[in-house]
Amino acid sequence: MGIDIEVHGLKLAYDAEPVLEDTNFKVERGDLVALLGANGAGKSTLLRCISRIIKPNSGQILLDGDELEKFSSKESARMMAVVPQETTADFDFSVEDIVMMGRFPYLGRFQKETQKDRDIVRRSMEMTGVSHLAERSIANLSGGEKQRVIMARAVCQEPEIMLLDEPTANLDIGYQSMLLEMASRLNREQKVTVVAAIHDINLAVHHFNRFVLLAGGRVMAAGRAEEVITPENIKKSYGVPASTYRHPLHGVLQVSVVKGNTGDTAAEGSPAVHVIGGGEEAMPTLELLNQEGCCLSVGPVSAQDSGCRFAHFHSLPVVVVPPFTSMNGVHKEEHLQLMRNSDLVVIPPIPFGEGNLPIFEEVETILKEGKPVYIIDLESVEERDYSGKARQFLEKLVRKGAVVLDRVDDLKALVRPDGGGKDGS
Repeated sequence: MGIDIEVHGLKLAYDAEPVLEDTNFKVERGDLVALLGANGAGKSTLLRCISRIIKPNSGQILLDGDELEKFSSKESARMMAVVPQETTADFDFSVEDIVMMGRFPYLGRFQKETQKDRDIVRRSMEMTGVSHLAERSIANLSGGEKQRVIMARAVCQEPEIMLLDEPTANLDIGYQSMLLEMASRLNREQKVTVVAAIHDINLAVHHFNRFVLLAGGRVMAAGRAEEVITPENIKKSYGVPASTYRHPLHGVLQVSVVKGNTGDTAAEGSPAVHVIGGGEEAMPTLELLNQEGCCLSVGPVSAQDSGCRFAHFHSLPVVVVPPFTSMNGVHKEEHLQLMRNSDLVVIPPIPFGEGNLPIFEEVETILKEGKPVYIIDLESVEERDYSGKARQFLEKLVRKGAVVLDRVDDLKALVRPDGGGKDGS
């Protein structure tokens, strides 16, 4: 099962405005392909050309080597099923009636459906989880329920190609995942060739294994996620700076738009802040300061530390120390330099052990040089002190001029040009 799709030199314009420009790509039999690209890139238009809803001005579309125009409408409907972005219910059909429409390509004029057709309808509704809605009117269903019914109709066609035009638009995350998992299951179990225009890249990488990135009606890149979804391609196609990374839990490639608060992009009037240490305990501090537009630096942290990942993700200066080791002379000098380059230094409520106690020596040095230092939540230090010495060192810093803040949110009053008055805090 499944059919090859080849697109050669496709061109289409609306009112002399080019939408597809010499578009070329190939989908192999049984592929699971996501069409990606910014709004207006040509994703939906390309699917409409393949499904014969609109006719391109020039170019070829081949199904298993045969031109699309060779097939009759009924033959095309037997080969291809379409799940559109939105479905309007103009008539008061029941769900079962809507799903049965998927069998029309197999019925002759005035021919009634057979028991085989009814069995296929039943199985399609079971697969898509709409059996309990069989007698309900399509007009009275929620958006997610309607999309599952249309998916059931598409399954009922027993297609070799399934085309999905942004089928998850306006659906909650539960319905989004459910709908795309259905498409994956059809591909996996029945080898149906699936091509979907998907708006959400991070959703697409969970459910598809091949990707086609469009920009300006042309194919910018095609292949596996690592080949297509790169910061350079995202910048060219979507026009925004982005970073890609492997999710720490499931390992799937992810994309995030970068809000980089380095020296060139920090908010006007916001200070440069060095945040000491890392770990999950430092993340609220780093996130707050990043949102406030501060020019950040981080460290010392180990390479596997979440603070290190945060720094690399946002392209921040960072001191990285090998795990299970103490800082050497080079690390100490790097750390001192980052603190000297900052306007203030923050010690978040991080755990302390013998390995990071030497940090206090550098902090004491920059305190003597007149650098402001802020310690967050000194009160709870015993709960995260595995050396038994942290309070002693922190209180020494306070005696030398460090300021204690009760909460991370207290930093807002320090780093905002208006003293924290943006939201009345």
